[in-house]
Amino acid sequence: MIALLKASHYKKMRWKNGEGYTLEIARSVGESLDAFDWRISMADVKTSGDFSKFNGMNRFLTVLEGQGISLCIDHAVKHLKTLQSVEFSGDSVVSCELLAGHIRDFNLIYNPKKFYAQYQWIFSPEVSEIPISSDLIFIFNQSVGALVIEIDQQTFHLQHQDSLKLENEKSLQAIILNQQFLKQACLIQLTKI
Repeated sequence: MIALLKASHYKKMRWKNGEGYTLEIARSVGESLDAFDWRISMADVKTSGDFSKFNGMNRFLTVLEGQGISLCIDHAVKHLKTLQSVEFSGDSVVSCELLAGHIRDFNLIYNPKKFYAQYQWIFSPEVSEIPISSDLIFIFNQSVGALVIEIDQQTFHLQHQDSLKLENEKSLQAIILNQQFLKQACLIQLTKI
């Protein structure tokens, strides 16, 4: 299954700790914040404070917009500027301090006992070819302009913060991210263990 996910259709949900809102982009199953195998989302962080816990899960977080945040993860401090990422355990005690106003971040939360995850940002303006070998491939476009993707003679145009999800499509050959002056795309690959 190949699905183009438009930013205007992402589901707005309250954070697990009730302190803000998430735009849920995609998830494995269900609607509970305690029962999923993987979840991809964006969040607008408007105040400093504590992060929700997701016990037994792993997390990736990238700052998409704003001046950045200072994260305290189990007493270790990590500063993130725009398009910088961090990986941490959902069991960790995490708090954030906004450095200069609110930010928007991008998140992958997944169960490491069920999936092996690859999470990378692609910034090269050149054509990028991604072989299809994972159970789930997810491409998120943070570029200002449209990201043009070709998959076996199908063409998809992802506008700013749109996404493309490929699930159980191992019969396809490859994904081609066309040349773009300023390419900012996140590639997530999840493979069942």
